[in-house]
Amino acid sequence: MRVLIVDDNEELRGFLALSLTEAGIDAVAAENSEDALGKVDAEKFDALLIDSVMDDADGIELAQKIRATRNGRSVPILMMSSISTALARRMAKSAGCNEFLVKPFGQQQLIEQVRTLK
Repeated sequence: MRVLIVDDNEELRGFLALSLTEAGIDAVAAENSEDALGKVDAEKFDALLIDSVMDDADGIELAQKIRATRNGRSVPILMMSSISTALARRMAKSAGCNEFLVKPFGQQQLIEQVRTLK
């Protein structure tokens, strides 16, 4: 399984990549929305992990842009957010996200959630 991690927080990106790699999942990181869109356009992924709030973009907006690309139309998206309201979940779903993971989360919870995206 090959997963693209999109998060502007370097420390969290590192934690996510290490956690997935240790679980045998190939993790590729993107530090912002522009980087993510370029990677989605150029490469194939089995799933995407997108942070809901980044300096350069809103995760909902990024998910919508990814869904508009050839390679991003059907790839499962997991939105990560510290906002756990029903509205935040509905907005993520309406943008094309398949799953929603509330921060903070543990390594095992992350791995289990990613594996359900297959």
